[in-house]
Parts: sequence; C-alpha cells; structure tokens
Amino acid sequence: MQMVYDPEKLAQPPTVAYKVKGKKCYDPRDGTTAWTNNPALIIRDYLSDSTYGMKAGSSEVNDTSNAGGFASAANTCEQTVSSDTGGGSEKRYTTNGFTNMSASPDGVLEGFLSSCAGKITYVNGKFNLFVGASQTPSLTITDDKVLSPPSASTRPQSGELYNTVKPIYVDASNNYTGTDGGVYQDSGFLTADTPTGESSANYIKQLEVQYPYTTTATMADRLAKIALRHSRQTTQITLLTTLEFMKLQPQDWVYVTNERLGFTNKIFQVLSTNLEMIADGDAVSYTHLRAHETRHDLVCRLL
Repeated sequence: MQMVYDPEKLAQPPTVAYKVKGKKCYDPRDGTTAWTNNPALIIRDYLSDSTYGMKAGSSEVNDTSNAGGFASAANTCEQTVSSDTGGGSEKRYTTNGFTNMSASPDGVLEGFLSSCAGKITYVNGKFNLFVGASQTPSLTITDDKVLSPPSASTRPQSGELYNTVKPIYVDASNNYTGTDGGVYQDSGFLTADTPTGESSANYIKQLEVQYPYTTTATMADRLAKIALRHSRQTTQITLLTTLEFMKLQPQDWVYVTNERLGFTNKIFQVLSTNLEMIADGDAVSYTHLRAHETRHDLVCRLL
C-alpha cells in the first residue's frame, strides 16, 4: 500500500487497519483445506505446519472422532450454544486473532487453547486435544478394583480459592480493542468462602483471565465461568488400580465409587497415569491413577 501524505492538510498520517482472513487449514473430517475459525483445526494446523508451526507429522496427530481426537474437538467447537447473558446463540468456540510467530510455541498454543478451554496431551506418540465440554465416562473404578488404600487431597494447588472472575478479551464490536468483560461472581462460592458470622467482611477473591483470541463478550463470559468453576475442583485422589484402567489417558473422565471416601459414581478427570511393577510371586502390572474431581453440577454447567 502506498499513500501520498500532505502535512499541511493532516496533522499526521491516518491509521490504517485491516480485517483479514488468515491461513487456510486442513479439516480431517472431510479432507478439505479452507479458511476456518475453528480452534481445533487451527491448533492442528499449527502443530503440523512445517514452516511456522511445530512440524508434527500426520502420524503424530490423532484425527479421529473419539475422545481426544481433533475431529471430535472440531465438532464440539462448532456446536451452537445459547448465551446465558442477553440471549442469542453462537458457536461454542472460535479462534480469532494473529501472531507474528516471535512468541514461543508454548505461548502460541496457550493463546489458541484459551479460546476453547482446551488441553493438549501427547500419548502413545500422538497429540490429542480436549476442548471445554462434558464427557460421558465409560469406565468405573470400584472398591474391588482398588489395590491399596487411596489417598485424597482437598487443597487447591495454588493455595487460592476464587469466587469471582473477570475476563479480558478482544472486542470485535469496538474495533478489536482489548476490553474488560463483565465480572461474574458465584454466590455459592462466596458463601462457602465466608466464615460464619463474618458476612459483613469482604471475602471476594477475583480471578482475572485473558482471552487474546476471543472476540465476543458472550463467549468470553462462558470461558471465564468455566475457568472459575474448574479452579474450584480441588479434590484430588491417587489410586493404585488394575491394568484394565491403563486405557485411560490424561483428560479422560472416569467414575469412581469408593465406600471409604463416600463416592458413588463420582466423576473425576484423569491428570496422569503411570505403570508400576509389584512383585508378589509373579510380576504383576498395575495402573497408578491420579485424578481430580469433576462434580456433576460442573459437568452440567459446561454444556
């Protein structure tokens, strides 16, 4: 673009801005390559791009429609959801923004993942993507499958429990400028954090989250609520269980029924697994499962 500038007519040159559509991305669901704002397809493209991305081979990307597959994540992102503030509906998640590629790969992926409440795992030589939506567990760990007393922790890793959240996003209706979203406060969380007899004191603890690739207030609001509710899931358990549960991978959901802990089909999200060899006569393999709680009310709210 070339302009002729006359300082006698303008105090300074005009600011020029563009609305652009970026790189076309491959869609494993139908084999086409086209422009998209689907977070799953954009993340997949960045992982596999051999010039600007992480150069992952096609064999390293889980393109299936199973849990963790990019096709499954892409379908979830394109679901239509209703807004709980102001009515209307929109796609569940979209990614809108740009990077000059000077950021580290971790930083680029972190921005993309923020737009879909996503998590990436690398299991069995493949990248897997889980976006913010509920799952239906297919496995249940019961007392007869637990091989040693489970351990449980109820303290948040950060040491902080938040009851209020404020998103910061890029507002498409205001020339794509950074904007503070509406502050959301969960009255139930605030009540739980306020000691008895101190209702007049201020026990508000606010979480601030940034969404550089989110451009609508309604989507930023939903993402912020997910972040707040996820931060309240502080119960973690460690189980030594049988080899059949080795099929679980991080970010999978699983039912846990345990009389000692008072759990009946409690939903947990898997954080990590590892294989331990225990010698008792013959060598036997077991699965060591570390998970944190996903409450039923949280599952409903994520939908």
